[in-house]
Amino acid sequence: MNNECRSLFDREKEHASCGVGFLTDKTGEQTHQLLVLAHEALCTIPHRGGMNAEGIGDGAGVNIDLSLDFYRLILNNPALEKGKFGVGNFFFPYEKKAESIARGLIDKTLEKYQLAMAIWREIPVDDSAVNAASRKAQQVIHQVVFLNSGQFGSDNAFEQQINDALAELESVGFTQPDMDGFYPLSMSSKTQVYKGRLNSGEVVPYFKDLIHPQHKIAILFFHTRFSTNTEPATMMAQPFRRMAHNGELNTDKKNRLSEDAIARQQKKHVTFPKGQSDSSRLDQTLSRRINEDKLDIVTAVLAMMPPAWENDSSLPGKVRDMLEYFSLCEEKNDGPAALIFSDGVKVGARLDRLGLRPLRSVETERYLAVMSEAGQIEFPAQEIIKQGRIQAGGMIYFDHATGRSYETNEILQNLASKQDYSSLLKKSKVTLDDFPTFCLDDVNSQQHFSTYSRYVAYSLNQESFKFFLDPMLEYGAEKISAMGFGLAPNVLTDEEGGMSKYFSQRFAQVTNPPLDSLRESDGMTLRVALGGKPNFSPKGNLQLVLNSPILQPQQLEQIVRQDKIQVKVFDALFSPTVNDKSKNSAALERALHALCDKVEQAAKEYCGIIVLTDKAINNSYAALPALLVVAAVNQRLIKSGLRFNTSLIYQTGQAASSHDIACLLGFGTSAICPTSVYNRSLTLINNQSVAQGLNNFQKAVEKSLMKTMGKFGLCTVESYIGGEFFESNFIDSDSECLKAYFPNISSPVGGARFEDIAWGAAKWHFKALAINDENQIPLLGLFKERQEGAGHSFGNTAVREYINMTQERLMYTGPTEIAIDSNSLEADDQAQAVLNQNTQFTESDTGYKDDGFEARSPAQIDNFAITPSYRTFIQNLTDEREKRPATLRDILLLPLDLSKVETEKRWVYLLNRYHREGNNNYIWHGVEVKTANGGNFDIYIDGSAKKREIFAAALKQVWGASIVALSIEQNYLSVKADQELAHFLSRVKSNCSSIPLNDVEPAHLITATLASGAMSHGALNANAHEAVAQGTNIAGAMSNSGEGGEHYSRFNTIRSSKIKQFASGRFGVWVGYLADPNLQEIEIKIAQGAKPGEGGQLPYTKVSVEIAAARGGTPGVELISPPPHHDTYSIEDLGQLIHDAKAARVRVIVKLVSSEGIGTIAVGVAKAGADVINVAGNTGGTGAAAVTSLKNTGRAAEIGIAEVHQALSENGLRDKVTLRCSNAHQTGSDVIKSTILGGDSFEFGTTALMMLKCVMAKNCNVKCPAGLTTNPELYQGDPRALAQYFLNVAHEVREILATLGYQSLKAIRGKTDLLHLANHHSIVGRLDVTGLLNEVKEVRYSNPVYLEADFTPDNQVFNQLVEEYFNSSQSEIELGSIKLNNRNKSTGGQLSIDIERYLNYQNPELNHPAVFKAENGRRFLAPESIVLKTHGSAGQSYAAFNNTGLILQHTGTCNDGVGKGASGGHIVILNQSSHSEMSRKNAKGQNVLIGNFALFGATGGQVFIGGEAGDRFAVRNSGASAVTEGVGDFCCEYMTNGTIVNLGGYGKGFGNGMSGGMAFQYDVDGDFSEQCSQDSVLTLPLIEHDPGYEAALKWHLNEHVRFTDSDKAKALLADWQTSRTLFTLVVPLALVQNQFPEQILQSHSRKKMLEELIHGESNRLLDQVLLAFSKEQYLFSGEAPAYNETDSPLLYNILTQSGVLFRAKQLIPALETGQQLRRLFSVKDKKLLDVVSKDIKEALSKYNDDELAILLANKRIQDYKNALEKRDVWDCHLRATSVWLMVRQNEIDKQLVDIDSIAMRTATLYCHLFADKIREDIEQQIVA
Repeated sequence: MNNECRSLFDREKEHASCGVGFLTDKTGEQTHQLLVLAHEALCTIPHRGGMNAEGIGDGAGVNIDLSLDFYRLILNNPALEKGKFGVGNFFFPYEKKAESIARGLIDKTLEKYQLAMAIWREIPVDDSAVNAASRKAQQVIHQVVFLNSGQFGSDNAFEQQINDALAELESVGFTQPDMDGFYPLSMSSKTQVYKGRLNSGEVVPYFKDLIHPQHKIAILFFHTRFSTNTEPATMMAQPFRRMAHNGELNTDKKNRLSEDAIARQQKKHVTFPKGQSDSSRLDQTLSRRINEDKLDIVTAVLAMMPPAWENDSSLPGKVRDMLEYFSLCEEKNDGPAALIFSDGVKVGARLDRLGLRPLRSVETERYLAVMSEAGQIEFPAQEIIKQGRIQAGGMIYFDHATGRSYETNEILQNLASKQDYSSLLKKSKVTLDDFPTFCLDDVNSQQHFSTYSRYVAYSLNQESFKFFLDPMLEYGAEKISAMGFGLAPNVLTDEEGGMSKYFSQRFAQVTNPPLDSLRESDGMTLRVALGGKPNFSPKGNLQLVLNSPILQPQQLEQIVRQDKIQVKVFDALFSPTVNDKSKNSAALERALHALCDKVEQAAKEYCGIIVLTDKAINNSYAALPALLVVAAVNQRLIKSGLRFNTSLIYQTGQAASSHDIACLLGFGTSAICPTSVYNRSLTLINNQSVAQGLNNFQKAVEKSLMKTMGKFGLCTVESYIGGEFFESNFIDSDSECLKAYFPNISSPVGGARFEDIAWGAAKWHFKALAINDENQIPLLGLFKERQEGAGHSFGNTAVREYINMTQERLMYTGPTEIAIDSNSLEADDQAQAVLNQNTQFTESDTGYKDDGFEARSPAQIDNFAITPSYRTFIQNLTDEREKRPATLRDILLLPLDLSKVETEKRWVYLLNRYHREGNNNYIWHGVEVKTANGGNFDIYIDGSAKKREIFAAALKQVWGASIVALSIEQNYLSVKADQELAHFLSRVKSNCSSIPLNDVEPAHLITATLASGAMSHGALNANAHEAVAQGTNIAGAMSNSGEGGEHYSRFNTIRSSKIKQFASGRFGVWVGYLADPNLQEIEIKIAQGAKPGEGGQLPYTKVSVEIAAARGGTPGVELISPPPHHDTYSIEDLGQLIHDAKAARVRVIVKLVSSEGIGTIAVGVAKAGADVINVAGNTGGTGAAAVTSLKNTGRAAEIGIAEVHQALSENGLRDKVTLRCSNAHQTGSDVIKSTILGGDSFEFGTTALMMLKCVMAKNCNVKCPAGLTTNPELYQGDPRALAQYFLNVAHEVREILATLGYQSLKAIRGKTDLLHLANHHSIVGRLDVTGLLNEVKEVRYSNPVYLEADFTPDNQVFNQLVEEYFNSSQSEIELGSIKLNNRNKSTGGQLSIDIERYLNYQNPELNHPAVFKAENGRRFLAPESIVLKTHGSAGQSYAAFNNTGLILQHTGTCNDGVGKGASGGHIVILNQSSHSEMSRKNAKGQNVLIGNFALFGATGGQVFIGGEAGDRFAVRNSGASAVTEGVGDFCCEYMTNGTIVNLGGYGKGFGNGMSGGMAFQYDVDGDFSEQCSQDSVLTLPLIEHDPGYEAALKWHLNEHVRFTDSDKAKALLADWQTSRTLFTLVVPLALVQNQFPEQILQSHSRKKMLEELIHGESNRLLDQVLLAFSKEQYLFSGEAPAYNETDSPLLYNILTQSGVLFRAKQLIPALETGQQLRRLFSVKDKKLLDVVSKDIKEALSKYNDDELAILLANKRIQDYKNALEKRDVWDCHLRATSVWLMVRQNEIDKQLVDIDSIAMRTATLYCHLFADKIREDIEQQIVA
């Protein structure tokens, strides 16, 4: 491939989200008022559109019915009627000279199709409606009006003639080069489109036609675009001709392939215009379905985007049969979508199957409107009939032909009644049950190789079993691991076999969400149909419907041996050779072509299923690489127009992991039978049957496939099959041979080529010939480094050097060096004091300052000198990387210094150091190359004549064949070179001279660019988490909390993180977290490198009391961060979340993972308001992730960093954004290279842990030997070691900058000519970094316009409070009423944070009657102190982060995210109409007041909704209580605490993933239980359980009445004896399983119960002593047993603690000070913990299992109580939870009566110990 062709950022690729809506006059009367209302709607949602830095809109427009009055005026024809004329609107080509060609083409086509042209006009515009830059960006719309001459018979025939003419126009206009830019916006007798590069509010005033009073219409739909480009194509602005689309079609690539295949099959050609968006393609497909397939628009939309019918048992049978029949014929358009559609008669809206875009509806007597947000049009309250929303998979349309509207259920049933779909379905499909059955014994297992040889012949290795295949066979799940693979990328090692390693799974980030495959599985399916599609096969052909694409051997036998569908089997083998690479490649290619020929012929013969197999390998024939075969066959079938004639099944031994299977499916196989799985299940010795092993594997793979599909937002495996949802992972898919097989996979940096793949297949085949036993199967060291294997980024050398640095003396404290020694009493005590959450240091604490625990001043940082251990570290790591590079960065070289080279050998080495291909230039320091006349080169070398002679000899040795002539002149060499050498020398440049170190920017400016990685308190133990923050802060770098929060006591101290994270679970996010004065940046984690596109899971074993308190969970119950942020499904949603975060008045980071198109996404993120973009690579440390995720997702960080920098630079956004690089940095050199690629800031994640004594055991999720992630008693890290490391890095950076000749990091940012690809023997294939190292010019604008946060109402209210309230003596104040509209986003969010900050940090001594102080020192407002009233239509995130003491009361509608992150106070939403009036005239779904995901991540407070809520109400709520009168789908999803009362309707999935809290549902019809998540919650009749629940419910209802005056609640309370019988209590199963002895016995072995009890009790005893030490109090408050008191709890406790203290004193025989004793408890000394645990174990040993279960349940209840008491957010009204705890405690107490307490048995044990000790002492005294 030519160097010029490599690129990263592609301006043509863009993603867009938007605001959409329709408005129609139900009377059908055309009025100008509709345009006036549309303008109002467009003006209220500027935030749903984007603009570039010049204020030019991304695009907006309207689609309207043709105005009869307007065109009568234009044509001066009062008699003109509908259907008698048509209008075409066009963008003409960009080239002015081509305009006449375009017009001529249109005129000619109109004439050909007998469409009589009446007038041409340029649509007039008002330039004053847009700014100067925007005026230049607009394209003129040329309009032609033509007439129906009457010969077409009907209006529909006229419209069809227009469509035919339009198709011909496109077929010509889109394919002629001189017509570039030509685009028909619309051409119809019914509708027309006006659009441009406009902001939403500019559309109507810009087009003069639209403001003309005679322009009257009855139907309008609109669109405003938020693009990830700053110059998106105007023609791709929306709406299109029949639809407007908000979303992203994840299957667009697959859909295009299918559209092309359909056209080829029909002997036609489909033309996709240049730069076509997914939405435009969808409009094109919709047109085809209407015009060619003759479907009406409603049927077409439904067939193309069906609801999630597969798992919906509520659908009527006929409807289900219709949808299943559609699925056999139709290629789905899968992905989040809100679709507005119209044909000029019908106008409607459709929501995708998962409902991932908002659509709100409002209806008055005259109008029906459906729009992205509620309240876009301010209809008078008294005119509103209903206000609702479109639900997941739902649909609404208004038909002007019938004069009424239709909704989902009626639409489905009407369509299902039009044909006998049940009969059609029965004739079209079969299942495996219709075939003869076979068992495993019937499977032919004849093999030419031994089983172990076959494994190797299929490229499997030991780790294929250990990490992939065996865990799935044994446990039915993928292996979970930690800390990434760390192995060198594919381009630096060819040790691993197979082809799937060359493809990484795509994942969704920002522009569309990943799906939660666990909790959203109802909307997903693995169902697949095999066989020819009905539309393309002979009549009577059948399709085989499978429930899964994974076939077991006996199932494949069923398929092969049946006779209902034609099946052919072809061997996929070739004859390899290892004697000649080129011959081997040729042999493979011949075999591949021959196989494709066979498959093509079979498809032509309508063979329904083709089985490809590599089962017959033998000594002479090797398996063709399966992935290559599938790709080649699939492309052949597509190009031959045969893709829908047949389906492929692959029987292969090459699929051992879920990723292998995903790749085969993704490139075109419809089903897979993995033979190595069967073989391994035969040889694996694990006491299970082969059938069980196969079932386990299938279960694991299916779960993984769902996750893989979900990562990219796909719902169906049929959408995934053949969709090629991958990106290249160092395979040169752009190379000549591979391009034919992988035409849709781009390769940014090259890599392995066809020859390398063929060679790998041959090599592994011949390896297999020598294998006779399992232990001969190769062990490659993929996961843990092997000395003879490939390099690892954190390999043995690195680990050894980190250990050395952690033991080095502290050098930054001044004249006295301090040892960093965990066994040093003084240092360790000081370190522990810092980590003690109850201790805060003061300015007078001089010991603390002297020991280096405080932040370094700039002068201290600057005066630091690099330490000896760090010097050794960088030298040894450099040597190791040169020998065995482990990252792409390792083979990117800085300029070579040739000035000091003295020997010919060294010259030769350096001349060979640069790769001759794939570089843009080469920089030599000390040598200058000048181009002379005649193609000669003069080379000037610093130094003597002798040096020039040595250089000449070396040059001849390296380039001898390319040197035509060489002469040594007086002070230079003259070289005449051939083309290759001339090409090289022409690109050699000289480097800048080095500069003095003092001229380089000071170190404190460099440490400020460094940051620790985001690691949560949960993934890390508390001590390690605080140490990372403190060590980073000491050095002046940016610490990052990760998700999970921080304890309140850390805020405003050096132990507090400067960066705090919003992750998908929002754990730890509350108003106090956001008010921390140390907070500088909030990071929104969209994805993480270890597992992008996936969520996170904190296992139940790690959810301690402290973690549960911080995260609002239950101790011992796992916590889930779902894959998507449930408030961030699109780019404009991210813009809203950024706005929410800016309520804290800080910078906002968005964290992305390197992947294809990340540059485009980053541009969108920057436009959405991000201040920092963090780019992570495809590796990373994590507490737990599936191995396939660690290994097979994402790209190298270097590629992502470079692409983002280039994209931001080209789009004029570079100066707006700080680019942070999460690139496994370890040295200053790494920082320099990331800077050159474009970085500004540099993250150190794993490295930070290494400096806290991580030993890279990669066992983080099970047992950490360093005590960082588990086993805190083993922790010995010191934050000062990390601080010293950061200082070392900064000073190394300064030294390198000085050597390069630059004064600052900013000076080398993006100067990619300073990096060069090395010529390294490890490189596989051909690496080409010309795109990676492409230096781009940064575009700058003089007065840039950026999306800025706007908190005007909050600022006004806060200022008013400071002036009128806090400075007064009044205890309460009422403010308002403030009118809001959709543009007022996050109202109340900044106000709450400002109040928190004001009370606790800015004015902590404020004396005010409403201000109180909590036990933890936090100052807060008394309940209901401030009432803020608002009205109108509130924008998104109303009352976010609401604080204690605030009542936010809104009258009107609200949009998504009400109460997001609420931490206290009250939120009240009231209807504009009187409540009784609205309640009377509305049924379910027709009084929707608030949008989706209300109370997302809330931690406290109360919410009262006087109407209905949307989907995911209270998702991830951990403490708020709420009463609402209706909810959508997935209410209480992932809720961990709080109370929800729902008095109205409900959707599916209630309680999905709910693990804490309680809910009450008013269940009149008794169907509620069926809609609940059965695997997450129990539903119980309220009246059958403790009356405390009823009392709690009544309290909530009374509060609801108090705040909303709800008629519904009042009626329920008035007839309570009846009402109480209709309420259902919803209880999380997790609580039952956690706290019921019976459940514990079922799920826990005796060993597990003992382990938890021992761990809990021993830690409790040590914590009790430590608390007494820290508070300087006596144990048990100094109480002593009364005289003769025996067998009392107090006595047992005193005896037990006496025993613990005795054990402690035994560990310090020569006890000198109480400080030594205290230290044992403060650090939880391992020896002390071990000996106490041993004692507890002995005390527990005599309990039987039933007793242990009761004791464990009691322990967990106490833990839960403790967690609730320790919460930072206390403004919760957890009455139902309190009842639960009281009931559980009472029941457990009854069971404990007959069981000895643990304290008694432990006290007894210690009494025996004391007696033995006393006896021993007496005996010693006697002896003495």
